[in-house]
Amino acid sequence: MYAVPTDTFDLTVMYVGEGGNTDDGKYFYKFSPEILLTHKAGNINIVLTPKSTKGIRIFTVVDNGGGEMGLPEVAPDGRSATVYDSVSRPALINVAVVVTDGESEPGERKYIVCDPQVINVPD
Repeated sequence: MYAVPTDTFDLTVMYVGEGGNTDDGKYFYKFSPEILLTHKAGNINIVLTPKSTKGIRIFTVVDNGGGEMGLPEVAPDGRSATVYDSVSRPALINVAVVVTDGESEPGERKYIVCDPQVINVPD
């Protein structure tokens, strides 16, 4: 899938108790598409799907893109986030979408790290 000029990752995060792929197996996450191959600069949107556990919210998006990615904008309801990818050079960009679970332990904020694959291949 290509980001031209705006593309979207759908993110599903569910509390499963055990057998998941993050937080000691307590949560399962999945991105669709799993890999985003970008050729042109544009926004990458991350949207939580309705299948996500009720209390899940996007907290932030971080990367190691060396200046390829802008600061994230998270929607006030935490259900989506946008980050600008400048695609100025070929790069595999490690991205972490950090979500919280408002339904977890009372008084304790739970952070769950979900990582899509973003690959920049400029035209």
